[in-house]
Amino acid sequence: MDFALTEEQGFVKDTIQKFVAKECEREAIKKMDEEGIFPGKLFSNVADIGLCALTVPEAYGGGGPNTLGAVIVTAELAAIYPALAGAFATQSLCGGKVIADLGTEEQKNKYLPGVIDGSALITLALMEPGQGYEEAANKTIARPDGEQFVLDGTKTFVRLADRAAFMITRVAIGNAEGSPAFMIVDMKSPGVVVRPLAQVGFHGMSLCEVSLNSVTVGASERLGGDADAAAEQKKFAMIMSAEHLAVAACGMGLAKGAYEYALNYAKERSQFGRPIIKFGAIAEMLVDMAQHARIAELMTCQAASLVDQGKDCLAQIIQARLAATEAARKASLHCVQIFGGYGYAMEYDAQRYLRDAMVMLSGGGTKQTLSNTLASLWGY
Repeated sequence: MDFALTEEQGFVKDTIQKFVAKECEREAIKKMDEEGIFPGKLFSNVADIGLCALTVPEAYGGGGPNTLGAVIVTAELAAIYPALAGAFATQSLCGGKVIADLGTEEQKNKYLPGVIDGSALITLALMEPGQGYEEAANKTIARPDGEQFVLDGTKTFVRLADRAAFMITRVAIGNAEGSPAFMIVDMKSPGVVVRPLAQVGFHGMSLCEVSLNSVTVGASERLGGDADAAAEQKKFAMIMSAEHLAVAACGMGLAKGAYEYALNYAKERSQFGRPIIKFGAIAEMLVDMAQHARIAELMTCQAASLVDQGKDCLAQIIQARLAATEAARKASLHCVQIFGGYGYAMEYDAQRYLRDAMVMLSGGGTKQTLSNTLASLWGY
């Protein structure tokens, strides 16, 4: 197995690392996190250097498909600013990739230019109150009305719905027992009501509840056009793969970032006349963090590579997501512990890594739900 990046992927990694070093200053990020400010300028700058185009095929003006490149960008951003990484992943690995892979020609030509230049954020809305991601979200109904559909229902934990231009949402046609489908909703449509939710982490990347009250959507906005139930289920699997891969990439990067942040502190902080990294308990935690971060990186990048090869790899993506979110959890907890009392102080980023890591343990499905999905895929 070849673990080397291609020349293009190496260029992408070098580009995003230089961007982070130049533009992602910790004190500025701390201020945005404290005030819950969306990193709009940083997001626009990421788009300006062409990185939002990575999952868009060249035929539509993009630089892809390069799923692994998008994962690398997400991870490098997550190492210092998970909220910015989440916004990028929402645009590239979820919205843009879903349109590029599943949209009609009309939809690709309509929406992908806005993905590339960052002007039109596209988000996913899959979960409903009282339901999990893997359950059919069929309480949102799309009633046919001539050449259009009228949507009614509620979605929750929708990333950046208060800033998104468009939302891809799962519905049932006609009634709750109707055929599943996905619709592209213009967030400025009459009847769309967005309510941001108070959240512990990922400040600046909002999680919202979205109510659809008799929202009119044209028939041409049905993702991929008309399809039978089997085709719609395949779409759902591909969309969930994109969702899981985005979370895995964020977890992979956060684990690395928390590890490096703790490592630097352990080298600088002295106790009893020597750096605390020289104490066995601290060194053991750092080794544990480094090992889990590396496992997450290998599994996530392999899964992304399989996607680029066109392989059926849902199981590998879920495994990567489980490994990466566990790595993020471990790394952030160890980071707080290594900082000691300062780990609980808002002036240091240890607490922010922990707050941001916690949301990834359940967003897009809990560990237990995902394990059950793996068991089903493996025929258990």
